[in-house]
This record gives sequence, structure tokens and C-alpha cells, in this order.
Amino acid sequence: MTWRIPRLLAVALLTVLVAACSPISSGGTTEAATGPADPAAIFRWANSVGLSRFDPHRATSSNDNTHLFLTYDRLVHTDAEGKAIPGLATEWTFSPDGLALDLTLRQGVAFHDGTPFDAAAVKANIERAKTVQGSAVAPELKPITSAEVIAPDKVRLVLSAPTASLPLVLSDRAGAMVSPAAFDNPDLDQNPVGAGMYRVTAYQPGSKIEYRAAPNYWDPDSVKVAGIDLLIFTDPVTRLNALRTGQVDGAVLGPDQVAEAQAAGIRVDRGRTSNFWYFQPNRTRSEFGDVRVRRALWHAINRPALVEALARGYGTLSAQPFPDWSPAHDPAIGPDPYPYDPAKAKQLLAEAGLSNGFEFEALVSTSPDVQRHAEAITADLAAVGITMKSRVLEGQQITDVFFVRKEGDLLMGPGGGRPDPAQTTGLRYMPTGFNNPGGHSTPEIERLQETVLRTVDPAARTTALHQLAGAFVNDAMEVILYYAQPPVALTSQVISFEPGLADRPEFRGVAKTAGQ
Repeated sequence: MTWRIPRLLAVALLTVLVAACSPISSGGTTEAATGPADPAAIFRWANSVGLSRFDPHRATSSNDNTHLFLTYDRLVHTDAEGKAIPGLATEWTFSPDGLALDLTLRQGVAFHDGTPFDAAAVKANIERAKTVQGSAVAPELKPITSAEVIAPDKVRLVLSAPTASLPLVLSDRAGAMVSPAAFDNPDLDQNPVGAGMYRVTAYQPGSKIEYRAAPNYWDPDSVKVAGIDLLIFTDPVTRLNALRTGQVDGAVLGPDQVAEAQAAGIRVDRGRTSNFWYFQPNRTRSEFGDVRVRRALWHAINRPALVEALARGYGTLSAQPFPDWSPAHDPAIGPDPYPYDPAKAKQLLAEAGLSNGFEFEALVSTSPDVQRHAEAITADLAAVGITMKSRVLEGQQITDVFFVRKEGDLLMGPGGGRPDPAQTTGLRYMPTGFNNPGGHSTPEIERLQETVLRTVDPAARTTALHQLAGAFVNDAMEVILYYAQPPVALTSQVISFEPGLADRPEFRGVAKTAGQ
């Protein structure tokens, strides 16, 4: 098959070939070759975005998790595969009818202000998260009708319907525990009070947050440095320069910065994320209500070229809204069920009565990376007669314009993944999902979503999720362009570092040698 590559992609491909001369690590935890860990070290991370607020129940961006989870512990944690593992709750069990979730809590834990962590604290947090003004997590906790204290270390969450996604929901901001004594603190958004690995000791909004190790954290193996400093550098060039000069120990780079970083002696690892680059139509606007048109989009876009030229190889093709390491991902589907085939795209458009093509408006952000993707895809679509007109907005505007005001025919960008697969599909493909502005779904997808939510047996749930993935692909609900593997850059002092999922590291077990 011959690929037609726009000029931008052709130039970028040359960069890929040059960069290929440098070694790239294979991913996972990065280990330094030698050197004992220094317990007095401060690990410094350059983050690309700042914090919206330090109240985890009202924080509006999932990007806040990097800042929040250092100081707020959650009931449930996740492992490297995104599976639920013990956190402040050591175990959990659904009732036989699925209408209750019993949690056994870790004993001997206290919040940073000395308030005991117990069942009463969990009950108070769940009730606050559901009702506090401006709660961003209340929809995720809607199935919980009440929280009951069974014993000091046991709490029961009573549900309106079986909700198998709840354990992983509680691994996110909805499960973050705030000291009940601090609920009404007027400065909670500046001085958080959690039960996490570190306490916030200084906060300069939009610039820097200093965290220092909290005494007696329940998992001492996760705290191997005396503190963590998060510095906010929105500009990728500034982040790379900070690494080169030793101002920071780690950062996520752009794929086009890898060769330069490696030439400077900086180690680069592949991250792993549940987020994907998407091309999401409002299926009630333009011509996108016709599944033949949506399938034509898949065939028209040269997705492999996007991975190679724009992601510089730091990405992987997938056709599902679940990453390939997730149990929800069905390997039988394959990464490219609608392969790049402009002739097939034209045939599908003709079958839909659009032999002369059509025009639509896409919302794209001002991000240079997004702009490059938009340029490449616009050229691909033009080759089959589809005219994509971009409406460029600041990133913080797009969510409101597309999802709330329901303007624009299509949204393009990165994001999407949530801790539990049913959260992702519920938000994007259910009639009432926030990320589904047209409210379009199908009876089959709605039925399978209900099955996934009600099925608590892991094997049976995996089967239902595979069926849901198949229905998504068959109906071409949106185009999954690819999953990024963001380059994580680390200085030679860093002994261990786990990149974390969805581009949001938690810094558990991070360690570095002495020297700076």
C-alpha cells in the first residue's frame, strides 16, 4: 500500500530517521546503573500544567492528580496495569446482589493534622464528595445512596444498582480522603490536609509546590526521598533546559526533543498512558449520524503516518478506547480494523450519498502538537473530498464550547482514558455522558454498558467489555488515532521512577542518589 504523506509529515519523518540513531529505552521502571539511594534527597519534577485547586472533590482537571495524590491518599490504588489494589482500604467485597460494597480499612492511619482515619472519616468524605458545592466527582458517586459505619475499620457503601466500576472510581479523586476536621477550612485550596506520602510545605500557585515526607506513612517503601518539588514549566523547551542544567530531575518531553535530550546524556524512557488521541464527531451534527461516513473517516486518515511522523514512533495504533494492556481491550479486534484506504473511504461516502464530499467544523486547540495533527488530517480528508475547517481555541475553552455549549461538529485532541473502562465508555458513548454532546448511542452499546456496570465477576465482566469494544468498533463511534507513549526524561541521579498511567506520575518509590 502506498502512503500519501503531507509535506509536514515528510519533513518530520526525516527527523525520525535521524533520531533513530540514538538508543531508546523499552519502557517500564527506569533504573540507574549504580549508586545508593539518598534518603535526604529532594526529587524535582517539571510539570507541564499547574493545579486548579487543592480540594480533591472540587478539582476540575484530571491533570490535578499529579499534585493531589502526593498529599491525599485514596481508598484504592492502581498497579502498573491499572488494576485496583489496596490503598487506605485493604480489601473490598460486593454483596451477592451487587447492591453494597464493603470496605475494610487500614488501621493506625492518621491524617496530617492528627485526625484519625477510620470508617467515620470515610463516611464523611463520601457524603461531602457527593454534596459539596462545585463537586466534580458527585456524578461518579451517584450510585452510592448511603455510607454506613459497620465498625471502626469497616464501612458499607449502599448502592442504587450494581456498579462494578466503583473500586476503580475510588482510586481517583472520588476516593481521595480529606481530613474531616479540615472540611470547612477557608484555606483548604492552599493548605491541603490529607493522609498521603507527603505534606505541602510551600505553595506558589502556577510556579512551584514543595512537598516534604509525612511521618509514619503506612507504606514506607513508597517514601524514599525527603521531599518532592513540583515546578510548573508549561513550555517544553524550558523543561528540557531545566533537565540539562540540573534544575530538575525529571520531566515529560515532546517526541521531537528525544534526540536532543539523549545527546545531552539524559535518559529517556517510554511512558504508558490510558489516554488516546481521538477524532471525535458529534454524531448528531454534520453528516456524522451515518455510520458509513464515520467508517470513511477511519479509512481516510493515515494513522500509521501520524504515529511515525508526529509521535516520532512514541505511540501505538489501537482501535479501542481501552489500552492494549487493559483487560477490557479485546486483542481479537486488532489495531487497524479500518486500515488507511482512501479509495474505500470514497466508496463509503458515495454509498452515503456524498460523492461530492462534505464540509464540517473541527475544534482544535492552540497547542502546536494539536495543530500539527490537524494539518496532517485535514490533508488526508481533503484527498477523499471531505473539507475540515478548523476553529482554533485555547485549550481551556474547548471543553465548554464542545461539551457544554455543544458547538462545533468534531473535537480533536488527546485525552479520554479513565481508571475504570466503564467510566470512559459512560462519559463518551452513553446518551447522558458529559463527553457525548449529541447524546447519540446505540441500543447495543447501551445494553452492553449496563451489563458491564452490573457484572462484578471479573471474567464475566471482561467478556462483556470485549463485546462492548466490538460494538464500539462496528459502529465507528469515533476515530481512535493512537495511544501516545510519552517520553519520560530522567537525570543520571534518579535510581527508580515509575512513569504512572495517563501521563500523571504518583512518585511512589521514587529515589535518587546524592549529589545535588
